[in-house]
Amino acid sequence: MKILIAGGGIGGLTAALALLAKGHEVALFEQSADMGEVGAGLQLGPNALRVLFSLGLEEELAKVSFEPQGIELRDHVSGRLLTQIPLGERARARYGLPYFHIHRADLHRLLHEAVAARSPGTIRTEAKVNGLYQNARSATLIFEDGAVESGDLIVGADGIHSAVRTALFGARKPTFKKMMAWRGLVPAERLKDVGLRPVVTSWLAPHAHAITYYVRGGELVNFVGVVERDTWVSEAWMEPGSREELRRDFGSWHPTLSAVAEAVENPFRWALHARAPLASWSSGRVTLLGDACHPMLPFLAQGAAMAIEDACVLAASLETAPVPDALARYEAVRKPRASKVQAQSEANAGLFHLAHPLLRGGVHFAMAAGSKLLPGFTASRYDWLMKYDATAAL
Repeated sequence: MKILIAGGGIGGLTAALALLAKGHEVALFEQSADMGEVGAGLQLGPNALRVLFSLGLEEELAKVSFEPQGIELRDHVSGRLLTQIPLGERARARYGLPYFHIHRADLHRLLHEAVAARSPGTIRTEAKVNGLYQNARSATLIFEDGAVESGDLIVGADGIHSAVRTALFGARKPTFKKMMAWRGLVPAERLKDVGLRPVVTSWLAPHAHAITYYVRGGELVNFVGVVERDTWVSEAWMEPGSREELRRDFGSWHPTLSAVAEAVENPFRWALHARAPLASWSSGRVTLLGDACHPMLPFLAQGAAMAIEDACVLAASLETAPVPDALARYEAVRKPRASKVQAQSEANAGLFHLAHPLLRGGVHFAMAAGSKLLPGFTASRYDWLMKYDATAAL
């Protein structure tokens, strides 16, 4: 088939690579002129790596990733360890695959190069989608410059502000979750004496939390800090922030965390938005994947992974039936899982930002006690997430 993909992010590129591997003709349309990805760190659990490794990216991913030894939750002031999940060799033994940290731009580049190597000319930039139409035999994208492109299927991988979703189901603004996130990268050399460990560390505070971890083979430290805000004007995904405001938000935290925040020279910030699960992801010969149909808060580190899983299952579904039935099967397999991850991500926001002193103290005590008495229990609670195999989901 000829398949049209709107959106050249991680989900769109993974879908293109998976569909090309199945022998389809793919045309991917990206609205920006530059295919370079912005952003900072990503966490790729075994569930995401199963897909990426199956597409031939294992060796290249290992070269540019960092493999953490665990996940730790700590108090934002005292640094007290609340709970932990071992990774490294323990993750490989438990899940059969590693857990990686990667710079978003590195993953995007690898996917871009893989698509271009398999099918030169697949990716077309400066192609902004304005709408679409379809009939029983084909689906057509309409672009801002008036051009059109027809194929057997359209995949909307164009993010939380998806033009494809709007064309299918109408315009609806995402919901501001009354939280703002800071993001920045710091050369690891500048932080070698501040006490950072080779783990993902979540620092929990009333009405806020922060995360630190290494990317790019340990060359950089990724910082993300989330604080609650009642109002927000900008809907930009990232906008420059001031070091002074960042210092006000995190300067009084544990010395390790505050040192990382202080070292961020070019902080960016963005408002956190989400959407309720859609009633349907598909209509006729058009479907959605990733943030276009299930945007989620970043509190389970699974946004990119869900788009990667979607891409794999979509490509496999198209092998099983004609387009409308194949899309129904794709949605039936993916929607329950994506909705569960959305819900768990939102629930983690409440857990991370507990503010009532008694409730916060009780929950943190239970975390610490459970980690000591039942060290394997916390890890087992995430087996449903990490053991999922999108390559065998049908």
